[in-house]
Amino acid sequence: MSLEKFIKEHKSTFDDQKMPESARMDFESRLKKELHPSGRVKRLHMIRYASIAASIALLMTVGYFYNEHTKHIEKRDNLVLALDESDTNSSRLEAIYEIEDAFQNEKEDEKILNAFFKILKDDSDANSKIAVIDALLKFPNNASVRNNLIDALGTEKEPIVQLKLIKSVAILREQRAKVPLQKIMEDKEALPLVKGNASALLAMLNQ
Repeated sequence: MSLEKFIKEHKSTFDDQKMPESARMDFESRLKKELHPSGRVKRLHMIRYASIAASIALLMTVGYFYNEHTKHIEKRDNLVLALDESDTNSSRLEAIYEIEDAFQNEKEDEKILNAFFKILKDDSDANSKIAVIDALLKFPNNASVRNNLIDALGTEKEPIVQLKLIKSVAILREQRAKVPLQKIMEDKEALPLVKGNASALLAMLNQ
């Protein structure tokens, strides 16, 4: 019985000038229980408070990481958009280096890789393509990276970019590069320096 209920049921006793001894002792006992909960009740309260505190801490942690992840995605999207909308060689090159600096410790990001692949395929300037090739070589085990470098080797006409692609394929030791290498060697418009590097790499892959 709660203290409040006890008082209500013994109202007439409390209204008298002197409380009977038995009622007084019962009242004091109940009052102590109300004012000083038992150890078990204290432990339950502590467990309850600890549980609430842990839940709040978990929510705060999840919220923090969610906000950081959202900021990370927004930054990536803004940089990729800036790269896509670059209308000069210098701004395009600047966007490539900015993406590299911001995500150099990250795993492969499909959106960034696709933006880089687009530069390789488009009629971009040589410096931007070389910067993209360097960036892609950081992910040598990525199948899409290897495929796009080989495809670019088969279509690229700029000598300095061709040389960079030949070097990248040599680093990857990609056997599938034999066909585009042979195509370069048979191209009458290819420079002798490019043909020589293609021939040397082809010989190495055939060993």
